[in-house]
Amino acid sequence: MTEINPNRSRFRSNKFYIGIILVAALALSSWYGASYYLQQLYVKPAAKTGGGVVSLNLLFNYGNGTLRWNNSTSIPAGWSLYDATASLSRVEASNDPTYGHFVNSIDGVRSSGQSYWLLWIHCAKDRAWMFSQWGVDVLKPTSNGLSTENSLHNPILLSSDAVAWNYGGSDTAPPISGASKVDFCSS
Repeated sequence: MTEINPNRSRFRSNKFYIGIILVAALALSSWYGASYYLQQLYVKPAAKTGGGVVSLNLLFNYGNGTLRWNNSTSIPAGWSLYDATASLSRVEASNDPTYGHFVNSIDGVRSSGQSYWLLWIHCAKDRAWMFSQWGVDVLKPTSNGLSTENSLHNPILLSSDAVAWNYGGSDTAPPISGASKVDFCSS
């Protein structure tokens, strides 16, 4: 008959539990390291600099009568309009190295057929909306409106107090029914 040594089975049992604890600690530390790395990788550049904040009024017109305003939203100075949009909504976009982000979907409303997301700028002095001639990556909210640059890389400041994403198929109809439209904001 084989005799079982109680000390030996207890020793195996302790090794088993120590092994489980080590594997769990390794998995937890790997998860923590990976999540920290991804957080640092995807932090917006302006958020890293701590360069102050600006206020932004951003409208989402979903094309079905639903309007969602994000008024006086504080965002880090230096963020692009794309950064601000992505921080306020679920955005799916394709990113072209030359042209920047093209927004395909906001909050699950996806561009399809004749309907897509269009960007509008509200010109404060004109009290009218202007269809944006610029991409979402080059427009930067400031305390005085929106800044961008022309083809010669000279700065342009648009006297704007709001920006809108309008889901539809026409750059002729402003994001708010019955609102005025201009071709370019007055300076």
